Amino acid sequence: MDEYHDIIEQLKPQRNICASARLRRLVSDASVCRRRTVGKSRWRWWTAAACLALILGTILPFKTTTTPSADNSHCVVYAAGQMVTGGEAQSIAEADVARMEQFLRTVEQQNSSEEEKVNQFIKHKSLLK
Repeated sequence: MDEYHDIIEQLKPQRNICASARLRRLVSDASVCRRRTVGKSRWRWWTAAACLALILGTILPFKTTTTPSADNSHCVVYAAGQMVTGGEAQSIAEADVARMEQFLRTVEQQNSSEEEKVNQFIKHKSLLK
């Protein structure tokens, strides 16, 4: 417990740190200069943002959108690093889901088997008492 208090004492500041008068004057002079230039740069940013909004507002409505076709192109699968769409992607996805369901059934069977072994062990231990 004494070591804890020693560590806390060592972590406390050993001396006061404050800015010199020269540093304070430099900071105040810089802030005065910054106040003068901020007003000029703000209107530039607002003008640039307004121009960008105007350009995007005129271009985006004319942009054509693609609609998905009826051949299940909305299904996208990445197989071996390649993007696959359409019916082939649908069949790959269905096969993966089937494999995942089989894996989950196998895990569930193994868990129930292990749980049954534990229950038998507990019953055996209780009968020995």
